[in-house]
Amino acid sequence: MADLDSLPIAEKVAFRRNSVRVMRDLLALSTLMIQAEEYERGKDLFFVPSRKIWFLFGGTIKRLSPDLGESIESRFNSINTMLDRSIPSNTTLVAGLKELNSFLDQAVEISDEKL
Repeated sequence: MADLDSLPIAEKVAFRRNSVRVMRDLLALSTLMIQAEEYERGKDLFFVPSRKIWFLFGGTIKRLSPDLGESIESRFNSINTMLDRSIPSNTTLVAGLKELNSFLDQAVEISDEKL
């Protein structure tokens, strides 16, 4: 695979847009798993990969919408902390995930409009 920096601008933009969408979709799957109280699978298979995409492309969202970027990062961090507990509070965790899902929906819109 070609290095991202070597791609033409249009392809970089498309890659970033698609990555933001994948991040949102992975988080939605994580939310479903957590609602089913499948904490380990929800975290390992979907939440962690979504958060890794945030680490790669969150700076772009922060640049385009600093408040939204800060909200997303804060929720990722707090949810990660909750998932590290042996028995997380399902109600609190699901509420946080749903809020983060909403923020990521906004990130996709911003990504589509401004990238």
